[in-house]
Amino acid sequence: MSEQFLVTDTHPLIYFFCNNQSRLSTKARRAFTAATETMTTVIYVPTPVIWEVAMLVEDKQITISEPFSDWIDELFQYKAIVPASFEVDTVKNYYGLNYHNDPFDRAIVATALQLDLPLISNDGKMHEHKPCKLFWD
Repeated sequence: MSEQFLVTDTHPLIYFFCNNQSRLSTKARRAFTAATETMTTVIYVPTPVIWEVAMLVEDKQITISEPFSDWIDELFQYKAIVPASFEVDTVKNYYGLNYHNDPFDRAIVATALQLDLPLISNDGKMHEHKPCKLFWD
């Protein structure tokens, strides 16, 4: 069984796990399904994604069905959904990513660059500037 390895941006993670899967591309939905059902895809979740989800929940921009801490614990119960820590070497990749004003997006791209993996994202600026390999269509 061949495995695929990816990094996720914030919005695809939210779409998949907050019952808004219709907003995902078919390719992205299949990747998340493979990670949660057959474990044939491993999806890394950068620390800044978790932080951004926390801020969105706290600001009531998104709603989750349980306390944030429990939601995160349940997310990582899936063996193929793996946290990706924001390390010093990742910060080296972050430095110089000036195409985007959003520090979270730059940190997420830096994680994908550090891991040398495609990023699941439909962010317009990322698709325009292609700072890393993208996984969507």
